Amino acid sequence: MRDVSTGENPTRGMSRRSYLQLGAGASAVALAGCLGSGETLTYLNRGGAIQDAEIEVLQEWEDENDIQIEFDEQPDDTDMMEQMSTDPGGYDIVTLSPYGYALDSVQYADEDLLLDIDYDEVPNYTENIQEEWQDQEFFGDKGLFYHVSAQGIGYNTDEVDEITSWDDIKDPDLEGEVTLFSSGPTRFGNSCAALGIDVADALEDDDLYDEVMDEIEEMDQYVYQYWDSGQDFMGDLSEEEAYVADAWGGRVETLAEDGDPVDYVIPEEGCISWSVAFSILEESDMHEEAYDLLNWIYEEETALEMVEHHYYPIPLEGDHDELEGRFESLDADDVLTFDWELVVENIERIEQDFANITG
Repeated sequence: MRDVSTGENPTRGMSRRSYLQLGAGASAVALAGCLGSGETLTYLNRGGAIQDAEIEVLQEWEDENDIQIEFDEQPDDTDMMEQMSTDPGGYDIVTLSPYGYALDSVQYADEDLLLDIDYDEVPNYTENIQEEWQDQEFFGDKGLFYHVSAQGIGYNTDEVDEITSWDDIKDPDLEGEVTLFSSGPTRFGNSCAALGIDVADALEDDDLYDEVMDEIEEMDQYVYQYWDSGQDFMGDLSEEEAYVADAWGGRVETLAEDGDPVDYVIPEEGCISWSVAFSILEESDMHEEAYDLLNWIYEEETALEMVEHHYYPIPLEGDHDELEGRFESLDADDVLTFDWELVVENIERIEQDFANITG
């Protein structure tokens, strides 16, 4: 919680987008909310299109509860975990991917950063979210499944024939036309998928590990650059700096909605899941408010409105037109699941070998 009476800089930790929201057009409303309750709920995420959607949709909850949501962003789970470790009392809620929860379990296990969720406080979640997605193991008792996201392939349909497989990228005509995620663990996981090798087996068998690294190196010759954030690959595809990207489906759908000639596929060999879940910070003094916000998000109407804004499906029970035809798949079997904690335990080796390949 941030109290305006403390004199603290109210923009500390805010993204530029959130700061601008307090600018000329919105300052009166924002300041009125702060002065009415003196409370701010701080939300850490990856920014981008999802944050843009949340800023718009969550405004109703802010107005109803006289609480301002302060949005802070970091580009990936590593940076988010470091940020929370540095300032564990500075945040109230966060969204993390499987890699982030593995970091919490392995590298930050002694810090107790994330609260054990009391599911009785979020009845809309247990009632409205499909059971197979509630049962995803990556967040344990620390999270609430938020939205589906996979690290599949986005491509320019004007320049590239239909893609169905990771091998389709290895086309001489695509040399220098591909952009891939700069994350070593992600490239390792998707290369395991491409080869049909279990991630755990690759980490325990040196010969299999070398096969995976060879696959990463072979794919590297087609790469014109590696991207660090979703905005990077979106810009590359939209501006035709690259014709193919390993990408999140929701971001590619955003480009398609904007009129770019793009499509998205989960390769036939599969790909890694990059779905995210909500967590509440243990040291937050806004647990009650955080639970109320999350329960509101899992109301059917709110969840569907969110999907229509950011294009990442929230797996609600029942049939909903808003969930039909999305680029992201609601079939949990389409993505590769594995022990991310084992990846984190081997992270130095993976990242060093990946860096040696990519330079």
